[in-house]
Amino acid sequence: MKSGVFLILLSVSLTPFGDALSKQLGQTQSPFFIVFLRYFTAGLIALALARMGGITVRFPARDRAGTILRTALVIGAMTLLIMALSMIPLANAVGGFLIAPIVATLISVAIYGEKLTFPRLAGSLISFLGALLILRPGTSLEPGMLLALAGGGLLGAFLAASRGARCGQHPVSALAVQCLLGSAMLAPLALPAISGMSIALLTPALLLGVVTAATHFLTVAAYQRSEAARLAPFFYFNLVAALIVGLVWFHEIPGWPAMIGLGCIVAGGLISLVRAAPIGSNLGAFRREIRGARLARGEASELL
Repeated sequence: MKSGVFLILLSVSLTPFGDALSKQLGQTQSPFFIVFLRYFTAGLIALALARMGGITVRFPARDRAGTILRTALVIGAMTLLIMALSMIPLANAVGGFLIAPIVATLISVAIYGEKLTFPRLAGSLISFLGALLILRPGTSLEPGMLLALAGGGLLGAFLAASRGARCGQHPVSALAVQCLLGSAMLAPLALPAISGMSIALLTPALLLGVVTAATHFLTVAAYQRSEAARLAPFFYFNLVAALIVGLVWFHEIPGWPAMIGLGCIVAGGLISLVRAAPIGSNLGAFRREIRGARLARGEASELL
């Protein structure tokens, strides 16, 4: 289990570096071009790894429509995050993105019929409160924060859609297909910047691809060594890493309302991971206890 935790911590620690590179590029490049660059490079790296390992890269024969939908969701989420990074501090954007697990939980309850537990309900409410604190209705709305939360919503939909996916692909093949398919979706929007791409962008493009591929494989390796429930809380270390990277790289310090709101989102996500019986079963047990108490009182009165 310890090796899985170490790998997931390494993965979420690397993620803000990719976001920081994207934020840096966002000062001169369009978000569509940055996301295209990120996924296209990662796809090429995955193809190279597949060739070295003798792995066949193919578009899945089953669930093709689902593969396209999930790719569109994750590409949309990443595009919104890159847009947000150009407007607000790195930690704020990453923190807004962390609402994804709560969104995935609510979608899974509504669509897949997963049981709603008290921790999940409480976690959702606390995370919603955190989002309100960040957005602060009635004050001037930060478009960047709204974009980050919207991106987190799309990522949550992607996680929920991935819940029942059964493509039977090798992880390297799945990464190559998703990255190349996603870059193809963005190519028309990124085309103006692609035609004027300079050699100076090759190094950041390669770094973006390496970080994207590395975080993917580290996450897969972590899940192969530990249970998902044990690893889930460590994803929120992403916010700590983003705070450090944002402070060192961009000298960014989020305001107190944003920090409290981000803390609520993280707390809500962690609370929702607590295992508990579904609300319905808890109510059923409570009713049974009341019925038992009434029967006991009835028997006692008969004896008297």
